[in-house]
Amino acid sequence: MTRRQVCTAILTLLLIPFLRAVPALAIGDKVVPHMVNGADGGLGYRTKIDITNISYYLNTTITKVTVYFYKDDGSAWILGVKDPATGITQNTSSLPLNLGTSQTLRIETSGTGPFGSGFAIIRNLEATSPLPDDFETAITVFYEVLQSGNIVDTVSVPIGKPTVSFMFPVEIDKTVTPNLLTGFALVNLMDAANQVVIDLYQNVVPQSGNAQLYPQSATITLSSGSVTKKIARFLDEAQFFPGLTKFKGMAVGVAQGPVAILTLLQTPTTTGGVQYATLVPAYLDALRRNSIMYLPQGFALDADLPSVDYYRDETATGDTYAEIPWDILFETSSTTIRQLTPQQGATVAPIGIRSVEQFDSISIETLRSLGYGLSSIDMRDGSGNLQEGYVFAIKTGLGQYVKVRVRTVITYSGSTNKDLVLEVYTFK
Repeated sequence: MTRRQVCTAILTLLLIPFLRAVPALAIGDKVVPHMVNGADGGLGYRTKIDITNISYYLNTTITKVTVYFYKDDGSAWILGVKDPATGITQNTSSLPLNLGTSQTLRIETSGTGPFGSGFAIIRNLEATSPLPDDFETAITVFYEVLQSGNIVDTVSVPIGKPTVSFMFPVEIDKTVTPNLLTGFALVNLMDAANQVVIDLYQNVVPQSGNAQLYPQSATITLSSGSVTKKIARFLDEAQFFPGLTKFKGMAVGVAQGPVAILTLLQTPTTTGGVQYATLVPAYLDALRRNSIMYLPQGFALDADLPSVDYYRDETATGDTYAEIPWDILFETSSTTIRQLTPQQGATVAPIGIRSVEQFDSISIETLRSLGYGLSSIDMRDGSGNLQEGYVFAIKTGLGQYVKVRVRTVITYSGSTNKDLVLEVYTFK
C-alpha cells in the first residue's frame, strides 16, 4: 500500500574518523569533534571535558571508559592532560577513567605548548543493561580562549552526529568591523569521496512570504583521505559564497553520504575583538515522526521515542523506576480479556475506526481538543477496538501528543495472546 511521500584557529574544527568497531553488548563510542590546546597569536587555548556517570542505581561504577586523543590527521595526540583522579598533569594520548555513581570527572588540557587541534573519542566498553542510563555517561565539552592568562571566550563543542541532510542559521554582516560571520566545518564519514551541496535561503519581508533562494549553490567534494577529509571555512569565502556582504537566513546541505557538521557565529565585541557562539544545526534526516511498532501482549510502549522494550513485560517485578518511561501497557487480565492501560502520568482518548487517509488527517489541533483520561482501552476478544483501523490518542507522561492506529492484530495457533502492529505518529 503506497503511503505518505515525503578559518581561524577557533574554526579549525571537526575531524571525526571512522570509528573502530566496539565489542557487542557495549555502550560504544562518543566523539568530541574538536579540541584545541596551546598558544597562537597571543592567545591561549585549553579544552575541558566533563564526563558524568548517570547510572541510576547505587554502586554502578564505570571502569571501562577511556578517552583517546587524536590529531586532525587521526594519529595519536600526546597532550598535557590533568588527571581528574590525581590532579597531576601528565603527557598522554589516552586516559582511563573510574567513575562512581553520579560522579563527574573533568579532563582539562594544559593550555601550554604550540597550538594544536584535534579530536577525542570517549570509548565506553561497559556491558549493557535493560535500563537506558545504566553504565552510561553524559558528556559536556567546551574550550576556553585566554589572553594574558584571562579567559576572553568560551566555546561549546557539542558531540557530533552523522547526517546526510541538515540546515543551520546564517548571518553575515561585513559592514561592521570585525565582521559578523557564520563559519562551518564538515567532515566526511564515508570511506569514499563524498559530495555535499549547500544552498542558501535569504529572509524576506514580510516573513510570512517564502525565503529567497540564493542564485548559486556551493558544492564541496570531500575525499576519503586526510588532506580533504574535512573542511572548515566561513561562508563568504571564495569557494562558497564570496558575493555575500550582508545576509540573514539559513543554509541547507545535502550530502551523498554521512557527514558531521559544526557551525559557529563570529560576533564583534565592543572591545574590538571577536567572540564565537555555537549554532545549532537541524538534522533533517532525524525529523521523522511516524513509525510502525510491534507491541506484543504484556509489553509496554514508550510513545515519546517511540519504543517497545523487549526486556521487561507485565510479569516483571522490582524497582518501578524501570517503568517510568512507558506510556501504555498492553495488559493481560485473562485468556480473553486484555486492555491498553495508561502508565506513569500518561492519559488516553479513544477515537474509533479510521481509514488510512482519515488517520493521516488527524492534526495536532484535533488531538489537543480531545478529552483524555486514565481509563483503559478495551481490547478483549470480540471488542470492536481489537481490529484493524482502530485509532486512539495518547498524551504522554512528558506531555507530547501521539496518534496511534492498529494496523494488524496477530493471533497464534495454540495461544490466547493477541499482538498488535501499530502505526504511531508522535508530534514532537
